[in-house]
Amino acid sequence: MVRINLSIDKKELEELDKVSRSENISRSKLIRKALELYKREIERKNAENARRKNIEMAIKIQDDLRRYSRGWDGISEIRKWREAR
Repeated sequence: MVRINLSIDKKELEELDKVSRSENISRSKLIRKALELYKREIERKNAENARRKNIEMAIKIQDDLRRYSRGWDGISEIRKWREAR
């Protein structure tokens, strides 16, 4: 494991110590856990943004197809096909 220096406000250090005591873990372990949670949250947000972009792209494709088809009624075409069988 690598050692680093960290600068935080006195109040933040007090809060960190309070949580570490209540969780019965060291400051270092608490900071590592907090970092892991932060990384997971960033990954979740990135996945959600990618999902949202995919949905927006699908909507755009559907809108483009709708404009391209100009009133073509797929349901009527299916009914004609079924009746012709």
